[in-house]
Amino acid sequence: MASVRLKFRPSASPGKEGALYFQVIHSRRTRTVYTDCRILECEWDGKTSSIRITGTPERRATLQLIASKVLWGFKQLASIIAEKEASPMEYTADDIISTYRLQPTCPTWFGFIHGMIDQKTTVGRHGTAKTYRDALASFTSFRNGIDISIDALDADMMSLYEAWMKGRGLKRNSSSCYLRTLRTLYRKAVDTGLTDDRDIFSHVFTGFARTSKRAIPLDAIRDIRQLSLPDGSALAFARDLFMLCIYLQGISFIDMAYLKKSDIRSGQLKYNRKKTGQTLTVSWEPPMQKLVETYEHMTIDSPYLLPIITRQDGTERQQYERMEHNVNRNLKKIGEMAGLHIPLTTYVARHSWASTMRDMGCDLSIVSKGLGHESLKTTQIYLSTIDTTTVAKANRKMIGKILK
Repeated sequence: MASVRLKFRPSASPGKEGALYFQVIHSRRTRTVYTDCRILECEWDGKTSSIRITGTPERRATLQLIASKVLWGFKQLASIIAEKEASPMEYTADDIISTYRLQPTCPTWFGFIHGMIDQKTTVGRHGTAKTYRDALASFTSFRNGIDISIDALDADMMSLYEAWMKGRGLKRNSSSCYLRTLRTLYRKAVDTGLTDDRDIFSHVFTGFARTSKRAIPLDAIRDIRQLSLPDGSALAFARDLFMLCIYLQGISFIDMAYLKKSDIRSGQLKYNRKKTGQTLTVSWEPPMQKLVETYEHMTIDSPYLLPIITRQDGTERQQYERMEHNVNRNLKKIGEMAGLHIPLTTYVARHSWASTMRDMGCDLSIVSKGLGHESLKTTQIYLSTIDTTTVAKANRKMIGKILK
């Protein structure tokens, strides 16, 4: 029966890190395989042949990652030896080493998420890739940039991460969003056999907390529309996009950014939601056309309806994200000018359209149909029976109230 031992070779230079390696012994023959892990001599416990987890919090985290990698390698070697022992074929220490070199390296949490980001980007799921990227950036900051093996993740760490986010002033729904994303990624790691499911998110909040009202009343929408803003200014552009978002049945900013001139046919705007792929139809009304004509000189050579995406060079997504950031920054200024007590964003426009339609007495199923909001389970069964003409009439009535 072959055996495996973890060894440490100190550096010839004082104060420098030495190398960790495995010693494989079989039939009185010894073979060595080095790892890519290096530690200081004071961090090695020769009596127990183990790594001492000591030093600053950052160094302790690094040593824990090294310990996880070493444990992964040890388990790989033990598995190889068990498999060869179960086989009737003779084997040597060199055979063990050769098989070990073909095994995957220890999967780390950061590395796994980067792989999932690349995967989603390759298949065009840029929104999901961004969600993963944002969650990774947050968790990386929590870890001070130090990676961790997937097996080392546990419930205590997730609780500490949640407390860390709270200490940085993140709202409960924001921290919940990051935790839900990491939970999704963890389950994917479990599904691919990289770790066992240890229910590490059981003690953190991953739900949806009740939030303050995001919609604004019809009078406030009128005030925003009537604000005197310099023609051609960034503020005027932000205000016009806000109004267009409301006119277009609370359209999301990403869908508005990707609207094309060819989407308007026979008095109707027809487009597919980026989030769900659902096709939505909006009656094209004069106030919509008037706002679009204000900026048509900026889209003469563009297939897009609005000057949000101005170049077709593979950076469309970045252009949309940059413009959304700028528009929301200017909308917050407009909200202050209008005396609002909540930050004004394009998402407020979406909420306000739904709220206004509800206050006008529209059935919830009509609001759901107009938003293309498939997650409203209570109205989902009615969506297929609502004629788009009914939504168009309700939306036209609301626009009339704004312009009144």
